[in-house]
Amino acid sequence: MPKDTLEELERFPLEVKFQNPEAGVIKGMAATYGADPDRVGDVIAPGAFTKTLEDIKTSGRKVKMLAYHDQSKPIGKWVKLKDSAEGLRVEGKLTMGNEDAQNVHALMKDGVLDALSIGYRTVSAEPRPGGGRLITELELFEISVVTFPANDAATVTDVKGADGGTETKAQKAADEEGGNDMPLDTASELDAELKKALDRIADLEAKATAVPAQAKKDDEPSLEMKAFEAFARHGQSAMSPEEVKALNSGTDAQGGALVPEDYRAELIREITEHSPMRQVARTTNTGRDELITPKRLTKLAGGWTAELADRPEDQPTYGQIKIPVHELGVFTAISNQNLEDSAFDMQAELTADFAESFGEIESDAFIRGDGVGKPKGILDSADIQTGNTAAAGVIDGDDLITTFYKLKASYRANGAWMMNSNTLAEVRKLKTVSGDYIWRDSIADGQPATILGRPVFEAADMPDPITGMKAVLFGDFARAYRIVSRLDIAVLRDPYSLATKSMVRFHARQRVGGDVVQGEAARTLTVA
Repeated sequence: MPKDTLEELERFPLEVKFQNPEAGVIKGMAATYGADPDRVGDVIAPGAFTKTLEDIKTSGRKVKMLAYHDQSKPIGKWVKLKDSAEGLRVEGKLTMGNEDAQNVHALMKDGVLDALSIGYRTVSAEPRPGGGRLITELELFEISVVTFPANDAATVTDVKGADGGTETKAQKAADEEGGNDMPLDTASELDAELKKALDRIADLEAKATAVPAQAKKDDEPSLEMKAFEAFARHGQSAMSPEEVKALNSGTDAQGGALVPEDYRAELIREITEHSPMRQVARTTNTGRDELITPKRLTKLAGGWTAELADRPEDQPTYGQIKIPVHELGVFTAISNQNLEDSAFDMQAELTADFAESFGEIESDAFIRGDGVGKPKGILDSADIQTGNTAAAGVIDGDDLITTFYKLKASYRANGAWMMNSNTLAEVRKLKTVSGDYIWRDSIADGQPATILGRPVFEAADMPDPITGMKAVLFGDFARAYRIVSRLDIAVLRDPYSLATKSMVRFHARQRVGGDVVQGEAARTLTVA
C-alpha cells in the first residue's frame, strides 16, 4: 500500500464491519399510471418517466433517497428505477450506519412506514376534466419515504433486515419485467468507491474550512423555484432578469407570487397532516370559482311484471350541487437575519408555518363551517341524519353500534369515526359485558386505532360529549364530503409592516371550498 495511503489510515482509523449485503434493501412502487387522482388531483400518464429515466442513465445522475422530502435527511440511495406497465418500480438501499436511515428501517420493518412519494418538476401536463392535471412528462429528482403519500398506491413492497429477508413472488415477477433499469452496485464497484474515498481523505481535510463548492447542476432546483426563493429572501428588486421573468409568469391580481407547482404539492401534503377531513374526504381541483357536480335526487322505478305486460316507466331526477371556493389567508414572519443566511431553510420554514395555519383553519370549516365566506361543514348539514344516545349525557357502546349499522353496508365498509379528544377519552373506557374494551389499538405504530373494525380520527373541532352536541361522526367521507381547491396558492412579501422589528411578513392565500354531496354516506350521534 502506498505510503501516503498508510499515513491517511493512521490519521483517520477506519473500522470495517461486514454484514449481509442485502440488509436495508427496500423495494416498492414510487408512482402509478392512470390510477385514481392523487391528493392534489394529478394523474401520471404512462411514459411520463421515459425521458427522465433515459437522462438519468446517460448522465449518471443519482435520484436522491430522502426521509419525508427533507433535504437534510438523506437516508440511502436508489439503485434500480424500472418503468413498468403499472408505473415506476424502485429498489434502493438504506445507509444502515446513518441514524435517520436506521430509524426509517425500523419503522418499515414494523409496518409503520410503508409509503413512497416522488419529488419532481413537471415538464408537460394537460388539464383533466373536473380539475387536476394529466402529467405526460416529468423530471425526477428524488423519491422519499413518507407517512402520508400523495398517491395511496405508492407503497413499499419489500424490506430486508439483517437476515436478508425474503422476496415476495409478486416482487420477483415484477423484477423480471423489462424497462429502464439501473443495476445494483457490484462488489468491485464498492471496492473502487472505497479506494477512491481513501485517496480523497487528505483533500477533504484541506477543504473542510473552505467555502463549499457550488452544487452540481443536476442538483439545482428549477428556475421557478429559484425565482420564488429569491423573491422571498430579497424581494423582486434584487432578482435577476431571468428570475423576474419566471416569477412574473406566476403572479396574481393582488401582487403576490404564485408558488411553483413543486412547492404547492409539498405544501398540500403537509396541510393534509393537520386537517383530518383532508385525510378522509375526496378533494377535487378546479380552475373556476365554483365546482358544479350532479346529484341524483330520485332512484329508478322498477318491479316484477308479466311477460307481455307493460313495464314500469320512470326516470331518475337529477339536481346540481354548486360548491363555491372561498379565500383563506394566513401569514407568518421571518427575521431579516434568517433570510440573509443561506443555510437557513426558508422553504421548509414557510411550508411548516403555512401548512399548520391552513390545516387548522380548514379543519374547523370542513367540520362546522356555516358556508358564509367559508366552506359548509359536514356536521350541521341537513343531509346528514343523526341519532340520539339512549341515556342522557352519556355515550355507551350500544349507541356506537346503532350508529354504525344505521349506514348501508357499502358505506360501512369504507367508513371511519371522527371525534375530539374528550370524546375519545370517554369512548376508550367503554367495555363489553365480558369486560373487554371495544376500542382496539392499532397493531402498527402510527396507524389509526379502530372501533368496530373501522379507523378512528381525532378532530379538535368536533364538539365535546355534552347534552345536545353531535359528538360522534361516522361515515364514508370520500363519498359524503367533497373538498374543492383552486390550483393557485399565492404568497405576498411584506417588508414594511414589521420593518421596525427587522422582520419580513409573508401572507399566503389559497381558495378552497367544501360541502356535503352524498348525505346518506355519513351519520352523527347526538348526546341526549
